[in-house]
Parts: sequence; structure tokens; C-alpha cells
Amino acid sequence: MSSNFDPRPTMLRDDDIFSAWEILSPSGHSVLSKSQVLDGLKTFFPHITARDVRALVGPGNLSVDKLRNLIFKTETPAGMPEIDANKEAFRIIDPHGTGYVEMSVLKRLLLQLPGVDHLDDADMQFLTSMVDADKDGRVSLRDFAQIGSWEPVVEEASTSVKKMAIERKQTMSQNVE
Repeated sequence: MSSNFDPRPTMLRDDDIFSAWEILSPSGHSVLSKSQVLDGLKTFFPHITARDVRALVGPGNLSVDKLRNLIFKTETPAGMPEIDANKEAFRIIDPHGTGYVEMSVLKRLLLQLPGVDHLDDADMQFLTSMVDADKDGRVSLRDFAQIGSWEPVVEEASTSVKKMAIERKQTMSQNVE
């Protein structure tokens, strides 16, 4: 992995903040104590400590508004290193720092999220097509950094494919009658 990698800018919206909050607080609390934040983050950061959470949250408890302010903070406090959001987020799925995440590991992580009960082969094939930009069967930091910046490639169906779809639709409607 190149240290000169310059990921594309990450764009976050309020609904991203609310999605993150739902993961931290699946029970729907509007405010979380530091111990609740620690419990919520342990899934993704198994080695996170109470000290880390205190440094992250600062004084008081964590609310959605405070989370938004932490994420959208425009200046870095003196003595704090600049943080690359893509690299830090990638560390969640690559805690050993290998530079790559196998799709089976990504599947296991996704299945830990609230509301994700099952991912079948078709789901994983679709996910792979969306996140594995270089098509090597795993997710790298470069792949990960591009997730939010891709525009889907929509191919125009050929005349023969359109004709086949029309014929199939007609056959199906005849079978129903």
C-alpha cells in the first residue's frame, strides 16, 4: 500500500450521521454514556479502551448533535494529528493492518450490523461488484476510498436483449392467461 495514496474526499450527510448513531445506539437512546459508546464501538474496534472513548467524546455524554460536531469539526486541536477519514474507517474492517480485507471478513462484519440477518451469494456478488474496484477479490484501502465516489455504469441494452425481454414478457403474460 502506497503511503502517497490520496483518497478522494469523503462526503457525509446528516443521514450518514443518523445511520452511525443507529449502529452505536441500536436501542434508540438519544444520549449515550461513555460506557455505552465503548460497548457500541467494541464490535468494530475490539481493542478500544475507555481512555480512547474519553478522549474521543470529551466532557459529558454523546448525543447525535455531539457526534455530528465531532465528525464535522473543522479544525484539529493543537498537538492532534490530522486524521484521514478513509484510512480510519478502513481500520475498522482491517484491524490487523494487512491493507486488504477478504470478502468473507466483510460479510462477517456486515452480519453484525443491526438489521442485517442474512447475506446470500447473490448479495455478496453484488457487494463485490460495488466495492472491489480492481477486481482482485478483496477490498483494499483504494477500493474502500472510492465507494462513495462511484457513478454506476449503466449499459444500454442491445437490440437483441431488448427483443428477448419483450418476448419473455409476452410469453409470461400468455402463461398467466
